[in-house]
Amino acid sequence: MRQGSADSIQHHSVIVVGGGPGGLGAAAVLEGWHPRFQGDFQFPVPEVQRLAEQFSDCPLELDQHRVLRAGLRPIEFYRMRHHPTQEALQLDRWTLAFEKRERVDWKMLSLEQPGGLWNNVPREQLTLGPAHWMELAPYPMLKFYADTGRDRDPNELIHKSDIVPYYHAFAEKLGLNGHIQTGTEVKSIRPMSEDAGARFLVEAETDSGRQWHTCDYLVFAVGPKSSPRHLKAKGGDQPYVRHSYNHADDLPGERVMVIGGGRSADWAATECHDAGKTVVYVMRQSAEPHLKLINESQYLPYYKRLAEILNGDQRRMGLLYNSEVSEFRPGGEVIARTPDGDVTLEVDHVIVEIGGEPDYSLLEGFSALSLIPKKDNFRFQVMQMQTDQATFESIDIPGLYPVGYLSQGTGLSVIGFHCGAYLMTGDILRRLGYFGRQQAGRGQDR
Repeated sequence: MRQGSADSIQHHSVIVVGGGPGGLGAAAVLEGWHPRFQGDFQFPVPEVQRLAEQFSDCPLELDQHRVLRAGLRPIEFYRMRHHPTQEALQLDRWTLAFEKRERVDWKMLSLEQPGGLWNNVPREQLTLGPAHWMELAPYPMLKFYADTGRDRDPNELIHKSDIVPYYHAFAEKLGLNGHIQTGTEVKSIRPMSEDAGARFLVEAETDSGRQWHTCDYLVFAVGPKSSPRHLKAKGGDQPYVRHSYNHADDLPGERVMVIGGGRSADWAATECHDAGKTVVYVMRQSAEPHLKLINESQYLPYYKRLAEILNGDQRRMGLLYNSEVSEFRPGGEVIARTPDGDVTLEVDHVIVEIGGEPDYSLLEGFSALSLIPKKDNFRFQVMQMQTDQATFESIDIPGLYPVGYLSQGTGLSVIGFHCGAYLMTGDILRRLGYFGRQQAGRGQDR
């Protein structure tokens, strides 16, 4: 690989790859927004409570292996403080507070604006969980609502038109934007030799050409769908085939085929039906798991609506289970394999919503990764990197920290992974000698 000259290689102590919620949470701490504990919250494990009191002014200094040995999962050490109850806390009851301290040298490389793929979800998309699950603790959702004049309940689902502005406001309010380089596609992450002065070499591409960056620590926040899946069907480049969905208004005509089976495809099929389209919904899975998901998701208004459609006397949505498309032909002719044989369908548009997976190919310069399968009861599944549960550092690649759903131990709920940012950044700061320098500076001040 031809690299740029030494002058064109930018070095930073930490590079964050990806601008989604996980990457933003880590970036905020690296920028110097450090948590401290307040209020009268009590941990259920006495030894953990003692540690929390000892490190209440700067819990990032606490080696989380001590929490792990005391019998509490370290990610819960922060999650319990951020979300001590099922309901959103009023601001005067928060058990976390944040103080601005000295930043470390970090840079974020992201293809998207702050918020990552949330910038590209369908126009009317709602979240799967309440708004306060989606917040990053340094800027509470209630504070964002107040700052922007939004009359919203943080215990309700949040709309795209609120969640995307929230992540943009988060980056602006916390002073992150000056260190976020958007429009940047990371092409590879490779190890450097021990005498090179850095651990990682990151190759990226922008509209202006190739770039190279080096860093000592890397926050791997590419997201669980950074490598889109592709249909194994002929003619996938036909002009009526779309590989993303925004809104039914973008689809002139009446006949729409949706290919998928996950939540994104369910959303597209439901919304197109309610816009007056005739929908053929094709999925490889059987009816049982799909209907189980719909029945168990009635707390979500869009799944309640999908159940009404399927249980009602309607003629504009047909579901082909145990089926897959084998060919797209000119003029909107689609061949699908079904349990009853091949069928030919005439459509105006095809929406392909088959999800994706983490782009671990970016790390192919390293030895094989230790990956473990993780899935929930609602068809979300991902291969997670095995990590040190006290720091979320990869067990295979020293200095690399997978974020969010990519890291073992975060679970598959967004409420579970935001607090991982404190584990990894605390570890990075300790290894950079940050807290020792801070203590020395405070001693000189005194």
